[in-house]
Amino acid sequence: MVKRLLYLALTALAVIACTKEDFGITEIENPRAEKNVTVYGETVTVKFVAEGPWYAELELKSEGEWATISQMKGIESAGPGTVRVRFSKNETESERVAELYVAVRGKDRMLVATFTQSAGENISAMSAALNEIMDKRLREDYLWADDYAKLEIDKTVNYDKFLYTHLTKLGDINIEDGGYYRDYSASAGERYIYSYISEVTSTKAPIVTKAGELTSTFGLGIGPMFASVYESGTDYIGLTIGYIYPGSPAETAGLRRGDTIYKMGSTRITRSNYQSVMQELFYSPSGTYDIVYARYEANDAAERYDLVQDKKAEVTAASYGYNPIIYAAILTNSELSSDNSASDLPPFNIGYMASESFDATAQEVMDYQIKQFIDAGITELILDLRFNVGGEVQQSRYLASSIVGRDYDDKIFFKAKFRDGKIEEWPFKSGPSESDKLGVAPSMGLKRLWVIMSENTASASELIINALKGVDFPITLIGSRSEGKNVGMEVTHEMYNGRRFEFAPITYWGLNGKDEHAPKDGFMPDSGNILNNQNSNYSDDIDNMFPYAFGDWGNFDFNIPFYCCFCDILGIDRPDYQAGGLKSGVSVTDGLRLSARQIGVGVEPVGVSELRPEIGRFGNVIYRD
Repeated sequence: MVKRLLYLALTALAVIACTKEDFGITEIENPRAEKNVTVYGETVTVKFVAEGPWYAELELKSEGEWATISQMKGIESAGPGTVRVRFSKNETESERVAELYVAVRGKDRMLVATFTQSAGENISAMSAALNEIMDKRLREDYLWADDYAKLEIDKTVNYDKFLYTHLTKLGDINIEDGGYYRDYSASAGERYIYSYISEVTSTKAPIVTKAGELTSTFGLGIGPMFASVYESGTDYIGLTIGYIYPGSPAETAGLRRGDTIYKMGSTRITRSNYQSVMQELFYSPSGTYDIVYARYEANDAAERYDLVQDKKAEVTAASYGYNPIIYAAILTNSELSSDNSASDLPPFNIGYMASESFDATAQEVMDYQIKQFIDAGITELILDLRFNVGGEVQQSRYLASSIVGRDYDDKIFFKAKFRDGKIEEWPFKSGPSESDKLGVAPSMGLKRLWVIMSENTASASELIINALKGVDFPITLIGSRSEGKNVGMEVTHEMYNGRRFEFAPITYWGLNGKDEHAPKDGFMPDSGNILNNQNSNYSDDIDNMFPYAFGDWGNFDFNIPFYCCFCDILGIDRPDYQAGGLKSGVSVTDGLRLSARQIGVGVEPVGVSELRPEIGRFGNVIYRD
């Protein structure tokens, strides 16, 4: 029966090859026509020219929902058309086939592309081997190894479920290895785990920038997004961009922080598809995306911001240098163009830096930014860690030592305390030679620090806060409560049949110079500095979108914590922000004002499963190999 069906399919293909013009489809371009779809999953964009309006269908010849059409462009009329097909990872041991059909109105449908996805690994054999490796190391190095050893271990589960399956069985004994999602999350009350194993699949190459060489990454460059109801009373959803990666295709296309995406081509984003759209844009494996978005733009005559809709950007995934510093600025009197009274303020020279992670592969960028601050002679620094989920201890130490300066060189920045009682000390000047090769950072020699933080602020970013408290360096916190990750991982790499895996179990406590942990529930902002209390009620927040915003990093009307820090530094009164008032963008100057009609009632946030950053770019991480 299978052979008969195959014969019929081949016969149909032969007919199509001879008479494809009868279907009204020409100039077909399929980038996977002569090679398989990768086993890891990808998005493939098929192009063609149609004689009239058309529609596409995808038929899967293997069981499961492993491929879907994620976008169709040009369906309403004759001319160029594109269909984007998204494939998930193949975790089976068999090749699988999908067929894409396109039907022009009034004509029979045509098979325009056949996709074959490569078979996956023998999952059971690979899982058995990796589970043995993880089990052995957990018994030796895991911070709660004694409790883990008492568990009944099931080594037949898939390797990527092994850690969660077993470590959650310890209950709250190992609560510092993860925690529970907070009330604001769609996953509220569910347990998560920090320890991880992940396959390392990317082949990275350097990209030269003015700051040096950056490790290349691939994608669109759109960061995490905030989902909210776009039109009250409908299922339409808007996705507000948290940030854009510098130098990425998204930045080149003109997208920026605060833009709200509400269409992909002609397809509206709704409650039923917004999570898959968020995932695809964030991880963006390949393809060209036609994005329709809205942006608040200044209306000088009306002294407000108007929501300008139907703005468009075409973004094609490409290679770009990974830069974890997502925004930086030096603010002086001459730079404060939005406030007519800036010339009346006392002189100021403030550095501002927002970073996503501490990643030593981008050390050139960190060095370059520190040099810019030193050359400008900044006297204050606002460190925005609201999206910084941690990373490598060595770079966290490097930045902190630059902030505090030479007077703190020999004081303790951080202590790693292992389960056997061994202590590894990291002074501000330079960490242990075998783990920290960055050396001595140039000194900014500041007298105090301002830190913006949120529930995303974790691990190595909290390490800076805890370290400065450990040496009584003045630090002001603003935003919302941080994550509370006071433990760290030692990363090793494991091999299986030529495939490389990064394994990072929790192996040590992180202490400061006073032998204090960061609070397991997170640092709280100082009194009067809480902008969002992270409960499930948004009406009692000063900023119900925090840590996101409807506007640029550098616009005080939208970056509320930035402006609060600015006011405090200069000793001037902050605006009288009221909980339940204007949301994420209020008038703080005598100039432009927000239109209350547009966003005065705030937005209706939608519960979203959190998008986790790329494995290896978060945690108190020490690489051991």
